[in-house]
Amino acid sequence: MPALPRIRRCRLGLLLPALLCLLLGTPGSPGAEAPQEYQVKGAMVFNMAKYIEWPADAFSGGGAPLLVCSLGRGPFTAALEQYRGKTVLGHPLQVKRVQPGEELGECHLLVVSGVEKRYLAGILDQARKRSLLTVSDHPDFARLGGMIGLVEIEGRVRFEINVKAAQQARVKISSQLLKLARIIREGD
Repeated sequence: MPALPRIRRCRLGLLLPALLCLLLGTPGSPGAEAPQEYQVKGAMVFNMAKYIEWPADAFSGGGAPLLVCSLGRGPFTAALEQYRGKTVLGHPLQVKRVQPGEELGECHLLVVSGVEKRYLAGILDQARKRSLLTVSDHPDFARLGGMIGLVEIEGRVRFEINVKAAQQARVKISSQLLKLARIIREGD
């Protein structure tokens, strides 16, 4: 990998500690409310997007929006809304709720939450064909072919990455992000 310009290295150096704080933050208590959990997950999705490289043809232009689509029930969409308009790699972030079976055409990042397991294979197949980064808190998401699975370990939200799924979708995940993840191989 070519050396990053000094400014880019500095920005990476500032973002990684913030991501680590989210990952290693205070453990959740048994009575913690779901919205707080989803605020953490929303922040993780937003910060992870900064470490993703989509194929050149994924955006119509340099300032085109990065569209985060949220599929399923639950508070994930509301947690992502606070990042609407913020910039990720030069792209203003937009958030859109989508329904099962709806066309994912313009989406760049698909967050799947509260969807029954029987629908996952079809959703992931559609996403893979569109170079769509997939993220979910569904149990075993990365093992089932999703790219980034948010998991709770010892009361903290962590993440697993399925590198093969990302490669199939032509999505590159930064080595900085990979260092923080548990790498999953489908079927493990």
